[in-house]
Amino acid sequence: MKKVFAGILAAVSMSYATEALAVKNTFYIGTDAVYDFNGVNGGPTFVNDNPVISQEIEYPDNLPSAVINAGYNFSERLGVEAYYQMSSTKKHNMYGVYSTNAELKSETNYQSYGLDFIAYIKSTDKVDWLLSAGVGQYEFETKFKYMNGGTPVKKYTDKEDCFAPRLGAGFQINFDDYISFRAMYRYVFVDIPGIDKIQEVLVGVRIGFEPFYWN
Repeated sequence: MKKVFAGILAAVSMSYATEALAVKNTFYIGTDAVYDFNGVNGGPTFVNDNPVISQEIEYPDNLPSAVINAGYNFSERLGVEAYYQMSSTKKHNMYGVYSTNAELKSETNYQSYGLDFIAYIKSTDKVDWLLSAGVGQYEFETKFKYMNGGTPVKKYTDKEDCFAPRLGAGFQINFDDYISFRAMYRYVFVDIPGIDKIQEVLVGVRIGFEPFYWN
Protein backbone atom coordinates (compact mmCIF):
# COMPACT_ATOMS: atom_id res chain seq x y z
CA MET A 1 0.00 0.00 0.00
CA LYS A 2 2.88 2.40 0.73
CA LYS A 3 4.16 1.86 -2.82
CA VAL A 4 0.72 2.69 -4.22
CA PHE A 5 0.51 6.00 -2.36
CA ALA A 6 4.09 6.78 -3.35
CA GLY A 7 3.08 6.29 -6.98
CA ILE A 8 0.12 8.64 -6.57
CA LEU A 9 2.31 11.34 -5.02
CA ALA A 10 4.91 10.90 -7.76
CA ALA A 11 2.27 11.32 -10.49
CA VAL A 12 0.89 14.47 -8.90
CA SER A 13 4.39 15.90 -8.32
CA MET A 14 5.30 15.20 -11.96
CA SER A 15 2.25 17.16 -13.08
CA TYR A 16 3.19 20.17 -10.99
CA ALA A 17 6.79 19.98 -12.22
CA THR A 18 5.79 20.55 -15.85
CA GLU A 19 6.03 24.04 -17.31
CA ALA A 20 3.37 26.36 -15.89
CA LEU A 21 1.19 28.08 -18.50
CA ALA A 22 -0.86 31.24 -18.05
CA VAL A 23 -4.37 29.99 -18.79
CA LYS A 24 -7.76 30.53 -17.26
CA ASN A 25 -9.32 27.94 -14.99
CA THR A 26 -11.94 25.55 -16.34
CA PHE A 27 -14.98 23.80 -14.87
CA TYR A 28 -16.59 20.83 -16.64
CA ILE A 29 -19.09 18.01 -16.17
CA GLY A 30 -19.16 14.57 -17.76
CA THR A 31 -20.35 11.00 -17.84
CA ASP A 32 -18.70 7.62 -18.50
CA ALA A 33 -19.74 4.09 -19.38
CA VAL A 34 -17.51 1.58 -17.56
CA TYR A 35 -16.78 -2.10 -18.14
CA ASP A 36 -14.75 -3.80 -15.41
CA PHE A 37 -12.74 -6.98 -14.81
CA ASN A 38 -12.82 -7.96 -11.14
CA GLY A 39 -10.18 -10.10 -9.43
CA VAL A 40 -12.56 -12.47 -7.62
CA ASN A 41 -11.58 -15.09 -5.03
CA GLY A 42 -14.76 -15.43 -2.98
CA GLY A 43 -17.83 -13.51 -1.95
CA PRO A 44 -20.56 -12.95 0.65
CA THR A 45 -22.07 -15.85 2.59
CA PHE A 46 -25.74 -16.46 3.29
CA VAL A 47 -26.29 -17.95 6.76
CA ASN A 48 -29.53 -19.39 8.14
CA ASP A 49 -30.20 -21.17 11.45
CA ASN A 50 -33.34 -23.17 10.70
CA PRO A 51 -32.66 -24.96 8.45
CA VAL A 52 -28.89 -24.69 8.94
CA ILE A 53 -27.40 -23.16 5.76
CA SER A 54 -24.05 -21.55 5.07
CA GLN A 55 -23.75 -20.81 1.37
CA GLU A 56 -21.08 -18.59 -0.23
CA ILE A 57 -21.92 -16.72 -3.43
CA GLU A 58 -18.90 -15.60 -5.48
CA TYR A 59 -18.79 -11.94 -6.47
CA PRO A 60 -19.41 -11.28 -10.20
CA ASP A 61 -16.25 -10.95 -12.28
CA ASN A 62 -17.77 -7.96 -14.05
CA LEU A 63 -20.37 -5.35 -13.11
CA PRO A 64 -20.79 -2.70 -15.85
CA SER A 65 -21.45 0.74 -14.42
CA ALA A 66 -22.20 4.38 -15.19
CA VAL A 67 -20.36 7.43 -13.82
CA ILE A 68 -21.19 11.10 -13.47
CA ASN A 69 -18.38 13.52 -12.71
CA ALA A 70 -17.46 17.16 -12.27
CA GLY A 71 -13.97 18.56 -12.77
CA TYR A 72 -11.81 21.64 -12.38
CA ASN A 73 -8.63 22.23 -14.40
CA PHE A 74 -6.02 24.33 -12.63
CA SER A 75 -4.10 24.67 -15.91
CA GLU A 76 -3.47 22.89 -19.20
CA ARG A 77 -1.35 20.40 -17.25
CA LEU A 78 -3.35 19.47 -14.15
CA GLY A 79 -6.93 19.09 -12.99
CA VAL A 80 -9.04 17.38 -10.34
CA GLU A 81 -12.23 15.42 -10.87
CA ALA A 82 -14.94 14.25 -8.44
CA TYR A 83 -17.08 11.26 -9.42
CA TYR A 84 -20.04 9.13 -8.41
CA GLN A 85 -20.34 5.62 -9.85
CA MET A 86 -23.23 3.14 -9.76
CA SER A 87 -22.99 -0.40 -11.12
CA SER A 88 -25.62 -2.60 -12.70
CA THR A 89 -27.11 -5.45 -10.65
CA LYS A 90 -25.98 -9.03 -11.15
CA LYS A 91 -28.60 -11.66 -10.25
CA HIS A 92 -27.80 -15.26 -9.34
CA ASN A 93 -30.15 -18.15 -8.48
CA MET A 94 -29.18 -21.42 -6.78
CA TYR A 95 -31.60 -24.34 -6.68
CA GLY A 96 -31.70 -27.35 -4.37
CA VAL A 97 -30.16 -25.49 -1.42
CA TYR A 98 -30.82 -27.74 1.63
CA SER A 99 -33.84 -29.35 -0.12
CA THR A 100 -34.98 -29.98 -3.69
CA ASN A 101 -37.71 -27.32 -3.41
CA ALA A 102 -35.45 -24.62 -1.95
CA GLU A 103 -34.04 -21.66 -3.89
CA LEU A 104 -31.49 -19.01 -2.93
CA LYS A 105 -31.58 -15.77 -4.89
CA SER A 106 -28.94 -13.04 -4.75
CA GLU A 107 -28.55 -9.57 -6.26
CA THR A 108 -25.16 -7.80 -6.14
CA ASN A 109 -24.19 -4.24 -7.03
CA TYR A 110 -21.87 -1.50 -5.82
CA GLN A 111 -21.47 2.25 -5.69
CA SER A 112 -18.32 4.34 -5.51
CA TYR A 113 -17.39 8.00 -5.07
CA GLY A 114 -14.12 9.89 -4.74
CA LEU A 115 -11.51 12.20 -6.32
CA ASP A 116 -8.89 11.81 -9.05
CA PHE A 117 -6.07 14.14 -10.08
CA ILE A 118 -5.72 14.28 -13.89
CA ALA A 119 -2.41 15.12 -15.62
CA TYR A 120 -2.72 16.29 -19.25
CA ILE A 121 0.13 15.64 -21.69
CA LYS A 122 -0.53 17.42 -24.98
CA SER A 123 -0.07 15.34 -28.13
CA THR A 124 -1.65 17.68 -30.71
CA ASP A 125 -4.00 20.68 -30.58
CA LYS A 126 -6.89 18.20 -30.43
CA VAL A 127 -5.50 15.24 -28.45
CA ASP A 128 -4.22 14.95 -24.87
CA TRP A 129 -2.69 11.91 -23.18
CA LEU A 130 -4.01 11.44 -19.63
CA LEU A 131 -2.60 10.11 -16.37
CA SER A 132 -4.79 9.85 -13.26
CA ALA A 133 -4.22 9.14 -9.59
CA GLY A 134 -6.80 9.26 -6.83
CA VAL A 135 -8.86 7.50 -4.20
CA GLY A 136 -12.42 6.20 -4.00
CA GLN A 137 -14.85 4.75 -1.50
CA TYR A 138 -16.26 1.41 -2.75
CA GLU A 139 -19.45 -0.05 -1.23
CA PHE A 140 -20.66 -3.50 -2.31
CA GLU A 141 -24.12 -4.81 -1.42
CA THR A 142 -25.58 -8.30 -1.89
CA LYS A 143 -29.26 -8.99 -1.16
CA PHE A 144 -30.17 -12.61 -0.43
CA LYS A 145 -33.64 -14.16 -0.54
CA TYR A 146 -34.10 -17.79 0.56
CA MET A 147 -37.30 -19.55 -0.52
CA ASN A 148 -38.62 -23.05 0.13
CA GLY A 149 -41.45 -24.36 -2.02
CA GLY A 150 -42.10 -20.82 -3.25
CA THR A 151 -42.50 -19.49 0.31
CA PRO A 152 -40.02 -16.80 1.49
CA VAL A 153 -38.04 -18.05 4.50
CA LYS A 154 -35.36 -15.40 5.06
CA LYS A 155 -34.04 -12.16 3.56
CA TYR A 156 -30.52 -10.98 4.32
CA THR A 157 -28.29 -8.15 3.06
CA ASP A 158 -24.49 -8.36 3.14
CA LYS A 159 -22.46 -5.12 2.85
CA GLU A 160 -18.70 -4.63 2.38
CA ASP A 161 -16.77 -1.42 1.78
CA CYS A 162 -13.23 -0.08 1.49
CA PHE A 163 -11.21 3.05 0.68
CA ALA A 164 -9.14 2.29 -2.43
CA PRO A 165 -6.30 4.01 -4.38
CA ARG A 166 -6.89 4.34 -8.16
CA LEU A 167 -4.38 4.75 -11.01
CA GLY A 168 -5.25 5.25 -14.67
CA ALA A 169 -4.06 6.22 -18.15
CA GLY A 170 -5.78 7.13 -21.40
CA PHE A 171 -6.42 9.88 -23.92
CA GLN A 172 -8.84 12.70 -24.62
CA ILE A 173 -9.96 14.03 -28.02
CA ASN A 174 -11.11 17.65 -27.99
CA PHE A 175 -13.75 18.11 -30.69
CA ASP A 176 -13.90 21.85 -30.04
CA ASP A 177 -13.27 24.27 -27.19
CA TYR A 178 -16.05 22.77 -25.03
CA ILE A 179 -16.73 19.10 -25.89
CA SER A 180 -14.30 16.19 -25.63
CA PHE A 181 -14.29 12.39 -25.83
CA ARG A 182 -12.33 10.43 -23.22
CA ALA A 183 -11.15 6.79 -23.05
CA MET A 184 -9.15 5.36 -20.14
CA TYR A 185 -7.90 2.24 -18.38
CA ARG A 186 -7.92 2.27 -14.57
CA TYR A 187 -6.58 -0.10 -11.89
CA VAL A 188 -8.25 0.00 -8.47
CA PHE A 189 -6.54 -1.50 -5.41
CA VAL A 190 -9.69 -2.65 -3.57
CA ASP A 191 -9.44 -4.58 -0.31
CA ILE A 192 -12.77 -6.37 0.09
CA PRO A 193 -13.11 -10.02 1.16
CA GLY A 194 -13.61 -11.82 -2.15
CA ILE A 195 -12.28 -9.03 -4.43
CA ASP A 196 -8.64 -7.92 -4.50
CA LYS A 197 -8.62 -5.68 -7.59
CA ILE A 198 -10.82 -3.97 -10.15
CA GLN A 199 -9.66 -3.14 -13.66
CA GLU A 200 -11.81 -0.70 -15.59
CA VAL A 201 -12.11 0.34 -19.23
CA LEU A 202 -14.20 3.47 -19.70
CA VAL A 203 -15.39 5.77 -22.46
CA GLY A 204 -17.18 9.04 -21.92
CA VAL A 205 -17.66 12.70 -22.74
CA ARG A 206 -16.74 15.96 -21.00
CA ILE A 207 -18.60 19.25 -21.47
CA GLY A 208 -16.72 22.38 -20.40
CA PHE A 209 -18.05 25.76 -19.30
CA GLU A 210 -14.79 27.24 -20.61
CA PRO A 211 -12.40 25.84 -23.25
CA PHE A 212 -10.62 22.54 -22.55
CA TYR A 213 -7.50 23.70 -24.28
CA TRP A 214 -5.94 26.95 -25.41
CA ASN A 215 -4.38 27.78 -28.76
